[in-house]
Amino acid sequence: MKVKEKFQSKFAGILKAINRYPLTMLLLLAAATISAMLIQQEIERYFQYLVTFLIGALLTIVAQQIYERFFTKTSQRLMLMAGALVLTGAYFFAIYPDSTFDLETSIKTGIAVFALLMAFIWVPSIENKLTFNESFMATFKAFFITALFTWIIAGGSSLIIFAVDRLLFNVGDNTTLHTLNIIFTLFAPIFFLSFTPEYFGNKDKLLEDDRVALREETIGRSISCPNYLNILISYIIIPITGLYTVILLAYILLNIGGDFWTQNLLEPMLVAYSITVIIVYILASHLDNKFANIFRKVFPKVLIPIVLFQTIASILKIGEVGITYGRYYVILFGVFALIAALIFSFMSVRKNGLIVAVLLIFSVISIIPPIDAFTVSRVNQISLLKDTLEENNMLKNDEIIPNSSIPKEDMKKIVRTVRYLEDMNYAKEIKWLPNNLYSSEKFENTFGFSKDYMQMEIDGEFVQSKSVYLNWDNSRVFNVTDYEHMMYMSIHSKKENNELDEGIIIEEDGNTFTVLKKYDDDNVGSIEIIDENDEVLIKVDTKPFFEKILKMSGPEDLSLEDATFTQENDKIKLSMLANSGDWYEDQYNAEIYLFVSIK
Repeated sequence: MKVKEKFQSKFAGILKAINRYPLTMLLLLAAATISAMLIQQEIERYFQYLVTFLIGALLTIVAQQIYERFFTKTSQRLMLMAGALVLTGAYFFAIYPDSTFDLETSIKTGIAVFALLMAFIWVPSIENKLTFNESFMATFKAFFITALFTWIIAGGSSLIIFAVDRLLFNVGDNTTLHTLNIIFTLFAPIFFLSFTPEYFGNKDKLLEDDRVALREETIGRSISCPNYLNILISYIIIPITGLYTVILLAYILLNIGGDFWTQNLLEPMLVAYSITVIIVYILASHLDNKFANIFRKVFPKVLIPIVLFQTIASILKIGEVGITYGRYYVILFGVFALIAALIFSFMSVRKNGLIVAVLLIFSVISIIPPIDAFTVSRVNQISLLKDTLEENNMLKNDEIIPNSSIPKEDMKKIVRTVRYLEDMNYAKEIKWLPNNLYSSEKFENTFGFSKDYMQMEIDGEFVQSKSVYLNWDNSRVFNVTDYEHMMYMSIHSKKENNELDEGIIIEEDGNTFTVLKKYDDDNVGSIEIIDENDEVLIKVDTKPFFEKILKMSGPEDLSLEDATFTQENDKIKLSMLANSGDWYEDQYNAEIYLFVSIK
């Protein structure tokens, strides 16, 4: 009976959520419809339509939260919904000119979605006895319950459709996709919203006592921390975070005088650490046990120097590599994390919602020109490239003058900035920079030095690497007249860990020969062919082969002539044909065809 009552209660909650967010439901229905149409046939600009409907749904949800918290009249609700639709239309026309969703649009959309989600959590707690921490807890629980139910229903539905198709009768090819579309696009959002209680707002000031008590009971269940989550946060997550903090502090203290300021090893780790501390702090804000109390008192204060040092290190790195959109966001997040740590350290837990206000301001700054991440990075990278060229007398009258004798650091800057500008499609806006420089052979002719040995940043250090491939479209025939045996193998300049070479056996005229990969004391690779008496018939050093295929200039597609290396003596003729090869620092690797003729 209890199961039936719970089911009826949950179903009533879903119907109430639909009635509470009617415009949201219509936009989700539009998103599901456009997805269903795509399943049946290709739709031009499908993704733009889908994302617009989803953004609109989020905007209407936030508008409803604002109405419930601050307003009382139906006309005010209609105005808020109209405003949400206007913003939805503005977003659509902003992204419509591009037929594809490029990186800049994707990142800005992602940040907008995140900001709307945070606003959805924060709005009910503004100037209310409900705290942001409690609203966050309710949303946190709702999200994971929804995710669990959604995936169970999706998996179960897929299995049922599969069983019916295989055991009873054929179902349409797209039945599973249509079912999943309904589950993820319609059911999951409405199910999630059904867990969001109606928090107290201005329209509830005249509620009767019994309805107030019932509302408080509902809200209390939503914001309460389950015992299992209490245990998980207090006795597992907090201690693990503490140990991780000790490791980070030890690294910073040991390297504060040198490598910490020049290497970016900690940058992604510290961003993840800061996010973890902020989320755990919010979840632990109303937990009452020893671990949670120590965490709230100590960790925000520990976060301050960690984030401060790393933000300074990231800012210093700008002088070397300039501002990219990624570095812009790392620095902006560092400033946000520092402000959050200060709020957590010196204000009461009821003031935690202030971090959302800061987060929303930073989100708007980062996506609206002219101070957004992409405009700032574009201007900075163009300026960095232009200044570097002018310092080396390589740019005069809007014309690039090749120069192969400039410092290596300046070569690195030019390679990095040209690659970034082309990757972001900014190069076409620069009248003095030829198009498709980095992805073509024009780079060396333009600047006077090769970009083929690309600069790769590994743990903050720049190292050189290159990859080449045999162009089979232009090299379709290899003459094997002079050879009796062919084999495919991988070769390296150094012996790999635990590499055991048992050799490849060749049999000819009743004799047995073995092809072996060997390495000398300096780990220089070679290929040897020995006979039954272990006599070395030929030894081919692979270093000249790698030098040939990985030459300092030229295209990355190898011709048949460039990919072939031959060596012979009075006993053996051996040719290596490179299918692919690469070089990273002092390590060479290649996949080759080996052709052998025994004389």
